[in-house]
Amino acid sequence: MKILNKQDSFNQIKKLGLNRVPEIIASKDDISKVEDFLNKNPAPVYVIRDVEHAMGKTYFVTSKEECIKKAKTYPSLFSLAVSIKSYPDRILTGDIFVSGDNVELTYSLSPDGTHRDLDKSLYGSLDEDALWSIPGFSDLIKYISDKNLFDIIVEFAVYRNKVGTNKEKVLITELRSEY
Repeated sequence: MKILNKQDSFNQIKKLGLNRVPEIIASKDDISKVEDFLNKNPAPVYVIRDVEHAMGKTYFVTSKEECIKKAKTYPSLFSLAVSIKSYPDRILTGDIFVSGDNVELTYSLSPDGTHRDLDKSLYGSLDEDALWSIPGFSDLIKYISDKNLFDIIVEFAVYRNKVGTNKEKVLITELRSEY
C-alpha cells in the first residue's frame, strides 16, 4: 500500500473500512459542508489540519464558530474531524509499524496526549514482554492483524470502551508510507 499524503490516508482508511473518527475533507469554499458536518457530529473537541503538507497547520477547536473561522484560513484543502480527545477513557495513543515479528512503537499513555507529543518508544519483536505489558497493546496488535495493516505506519488511539464510526476499541487516525 502506497500512501502519498493525508488525503490518500483518509481515502485508504475509508476504503478499508477501518474504525475512525467522523471526518471530512473540504476547502474554505465548502463552508456549508463544514456546517453540515458540525451539525451532524456534535463533539467537545474538533481538529482541523492541512491534508496536503506533513506537519501542516493543525488546530484543536471547541466551538462551531471557531471551526468555521479556522477553516477559512486554509489556502487549500483541510480535514475537519472529531478529535480523539472527544472520546473518554483513552489508554494508548501513538504510531506503530509492524513487519513480520518486528515492531516499532512510539506512544503515550497520557489520556490527553496527541500524536504530536508521543513520549515513549519501543523497538523489538512481538515476543518481548515489554510490548505486551503496555496497556491496550493486545487490542492494538489484534486489530492490526485482523485488518492486515502490516508494513505501513499506523497512527492509532486505543480506548477502554468502543468508540468511533465502527464502535471498536481501536481508532485509526492515519496511515503513512511515503510521507
